[in-house]
Amino acid sequence: MTRAHGIVRGTTYVNKSPQEGARFGRMFRWLPAENYEKADLANLATIMIQKETAHLRKSGEEGRDPTAPVKEGPDVVFGTVPFTRDPPSPNTRLDTPYGEPEPGDENPLIPAGYTYFGQFIDHDLTFDPNSSLQKLNDPDATEDFRTPRFDLDSLYGRGPDDQPYLYQDRQSDGGGIRFLLGRQAGNPSAVRRGELPRNVEGRALLGDPRNDENGIVCQIQALFLNFHNKVVDTLEKARPDLKADRPRLFAEAQRIVRWHYQYLVLNDYLPRIVGEEAWRHVYLGGGTKPHPAIEFYKPKDGQAYMPVEFSVAAFRFGHSMVRPSYALRRGEAIVGGDAVTPFASDDRFHRIPIFSDKVLPNVSLNGFGPLPSHWEIDWRLFFAAGAMPTMVTPSGPDKDVLGVAPQDDAHRTQPGYRIDSQIVDPLAMLPPDVARSGNHPDGIPSLAYRNLLRGSAFSLPSGQNVARALRVPVLSEAELWDDTKDPKRGHDFSATAPTPNPFAFRAPLWFYILKESELKGRSAHVTDKSAGHHLGPVGGRIVAEVLVGIAFNDHTSFLYQDRAWTPAAEKARSGFDPGAPLSTMFGLAAWTTDGAMSFE
Repeated sequence: MTRAHGIVRGTTYVNKSPQEGARFGRMFRWLPAENYEKADLANLATIMIQKETAHLRKSGEEGRDPTAPVKEGPDVVFGTVPFTRDPPSPNTRLDTPYGEPEPGDENPLIPAGYTYFGQFIDHDLTFDPNSSLQKLNDPDATEDFRTPRFDLDSLYGRGPDDQPYLYQDRQSDGGGIRFLLGRQAGNPSAVRRGELPRNVEGRALLGDPRNDENGIVCQIQALFLNFHNKVVDTLEKARPDLKADRPRLFAEAQRIVRWHYQYLVLNDYLPRIVGEEAWRHVYLGGGTKPHPAIEFYKPKDGQAYMPVEFSVAAFRFGHSMVRPSYALRRGEAIVGGDAVTPFASDDRFHRIPIFSDKVLPNVSLNGFGPLPSHWEIDWRLFFAAGAMPTMVTPSGPDKDVLGVAPQDDAHRTQPGYRIDSQIVDPLAMLPPDVARSGNHPDGIPSLAYRNLLRGSAFSLPSGQNVARALRVPVLSEAELWDDTKDPKRGHDFSATAPTPNPFAFRAPLWFYILKESELKGRSAHVTDKSAGHHLGPVGGRIVAEVLVGIAFNDHTSFLYQDRAWTPAAEKARSGFDPGAPLSTMFGLAAWTTDGAMSFE
């Protein structure tokens, strides 16, 4: 790999098929690269573990040595757990019940659904099947097998002509214009709208297989499949001239779906993630209407590329937003939404964990298999119609910390976790089918360690140098490391530590972005002792410039073709009229589900 930092261009356009339109590259090509020792990165990953246990354990093992291997699950493959756990007690909850606030952990401003909508966006933009944690990667030679455009190729694949198995209708009938949907277990003729279409092995038929990797993102995929189908139905009724011209009908429906999706990314998701100030500066250009002000994301000849500073560091902030477990619907213990009866009393869960040590059906949100019966999400638990109700905790350890108050009986939206340098316990113990490089488990179960290794493999610049390049205040060494003096963290990187800090004045970019959010990502709209409401200046600027820049350089996007377009303007353009503009994820889910907010 070439180490001359100015030579790694990464913006060369390579003529490829529509799904393979770019390479990875660098936004800050002139900055020095940083590489770190693996042992040091492992130590840093350990202090990033929140130690909020949400792993199922075999019954009768509650009193075992917490550092000893268990008889099944990730510990068998990877050895002992990467940190010390307190042994669980039969009378101790392993997670908070649904409906009970966690002011110190929960983000009072971002509903939990945006964590997984972000994952859906990432899968639409990037896919590198050849990258490995076991080798160095050259961004200039690493292909992005997704177009760096908001074109939903993860949904549409290569289209009904090339991938007809994703669509309804036979070619002899004019070809598919609507997506196939899931089928009821035991009754393949009955549609199950909240599930994905699957083959006989239970594998989902998708434009991107990663959109089946957990029980939440797969349902966001299903939501958009249904959205497209309903757009087709609505447009067909509004435009009789299109009914007999299936290719035109499909193309117009696809544009409507894509433009609504792009609008949601830029106007619903982005301001929540980067904060209103960064959003207004980059997207609106300081005005009141879209006028992109982009300084650092500069594709050559307008050909978008995927910056590694974004894909390998900044856009991995979402891992910090992941909760250890989720309720899918309120009032039902089987889906974790009953605050009294746990999901599985034998294992003391009150919500469904994202992973489990047991490879069994119906015990976790592990993906790549059929969605369990009656697990259809009520989207009111993941997206909110307006601002979530918040209150400041008056006393106790979370005094003066903003928390989410219980909502009305109709629903309670779960918040995501704060964007900070803490990653929940389950993400430190990924199951073998998740902790993989290519087609094989790689023995690296800690997601924090994986992210840090990848950043070092791609020789990303330090967080401090990127901050200087962006001309924003640089975090001090005390801000970055002083809280590691706490013996519970596992390693001391502070200035008074007995050994020198290997990350002194050169913090890994991903860690720096999370720490910056934890300290500086504070919304102007609320008073809260803790931050982590949104990304800080470095992470926010990278994410805003890349997402806005990708849309602005896409000649098929609404931001390029018709900057004044909004969902409210679509009726005049095509006749498509959903009744009310679909300008938020809550609104899109409500319209697509006919107001039920669920496909159950």
